[in-house]
Amino acid sequence: MEFYHEPIVGTMNFMRLGHILILSFSSYPSPSRQGRLLGNLISALSPRFEADILTIRESELGYIEKFRKHRLLRVPVGGTYMQKVESFQRAISRQLDGDEYDIIHFRSPWEGHILAQNRQTLDAKFIYEPSLTLPLDSPEDLQKTFIKYDRLAMDMADLILVPSRHQEQLLKADPVLAAKVHRVPAGVDVNLFDFEHTTGLAPLDLIWVDNFNDWASTQIVFDGLARLKESRNQLSVGLVGPITAAFANDLVGLIARHGLAENVKFFGVQEEEDLPLLISRGRVALVGPRGPGPGAVPREDCLNLLEYMACRTPVVAPRLPYVTEVTSDGELARLYAPESAVELSRALLYVLNNPEKAVDMAEFAYETVREEYTAAQTRRRLVDIYAEMLAPLISEDAVVAGARPGRRRDSSISWQGQRTSSTGVGSPVPVNSPIDDGFHAGDMDTANLNFEDLRFEASGVLLGTSIEDEPTNPSHPAN
Repeated sequence: MEFYHEPIVGTMNFMRLGHILILSFSSYPSPSRQGRLLGNLISALSPRFEADILTIRESELGYIEKFRKHRLLRVPVGGTYMQKVESFQRAISRQLDGDEYDIIHFRSPWEGHILAQNRQTLDAKFIYEPSLTLPLDSPEDLQKTFIKYDRLAMDMADLILVPSRHQEQLLKADPVLAAKVHRVPAGVDVNLFDFEHTTGLAPLDLIWVDNFNDWASTQIVFDGLARLKESRNQLSVGLVGPITAAFANDLVGLIARHGLAENVKFFGVQEEEDLPLLISRGRVALVGPRGPGPGAVPREDCLNLLEYMACRTPVVAPRLPYVTEVTSDGELARLYAPESAVELSRALLYVLNNPEKAVDMAEFAYETVREEYTAAQTRRRLVDIYAEMLAPLISEDAVVAGARPGRRRDSSISWQGQRTSSTGVGSPVPVNSPIDDGFHAGDMDTANLNFEDLRFEASGVLLGTSIEDEPTNPSHPAN
């Protein structure tokens, strides 16, 4: 590992604390849970580290984008799920051929499989975050392959990051993996997610924020809501999140069969900054009964639970390992058996019929998430992990002594005026102020990629892909 300083005339002056590659078979930015989790990682690295971030391209997102100190490199994918995977894997191979990295952080077994094939030629440390999972309708043979590569990725990794104590305990029971495992709980941005005043807005008895693609769990929920309506005829329900056209048709039919057509409203996909107001309108917020996703370690996700808690909205959630951990075994939320529509309806009715107890529970949850589950805490843990992996040389003298020009990658970013960064060694003379220079504040972070750099990226990431002919899918299963 090395730390080195790159004084390049006309460019930003900063100390490169390691060259990092992040691989995620998902899109960014995205309102999906995976998009928000990846955003936490990017935010954690931004002040101190520089990374190339390879993701899939969806909708009208650009192919190459400068984001803070990082480069977002998006790969267009199309076809079946496995055709998308293979397109992304080819892009990873090309990126590894075109550049060298000190740390490679990857988030699914598909990326791990390609890294394992190239491991002998890579002088890098590997961080595996087993976060992404399979589409719900994946055939059994695909699930077996996924689990096999998941285990391969864990064996290869230098560090494994998981969010829950349950996952941590499962992995630490394996003596081969125990020393590698670090728990980094998911966190929510409590500056954004907070309770909102909803005066003048129609309240909702139930708010449910999710990716609506799991038919089995959706049936359980609406079976439970039909039972709940027997006690609360004027029941109002808000659904927030992406729904594919095919799933929507079936869902509308399910709602009609249960006699809930007048009770359910759809709010679609909302930007992250709009979610707190919607969540705050709910008298109770629902975490659906979807179980952990497949993998050598089960995939567990509690981001919507934490967001509900941060908005001080009473929560009803399934009794699953990660949920019971976050909710202190039911002290911070009313729990139900995930397979039982009867228990779900009873839990919802209890919260709605006991508003004082619900408020007390929500207040306790609100305080807990701000003490234990903030995005800032998650980012600090991630920075600690990266700093420890890159720790051998930190002082200025060590930086200069450790420089290895052969590993240097010239910066492709040109900046307006001269600047020094928070990781730089500083300028020996006063740095021109953007105001004195006559530049607008908005111009300070304007980056220009020259044509040669664009060609390099195209050859390093997108070569062999027909941009015009390659379909994109905004309902990608990775979301």
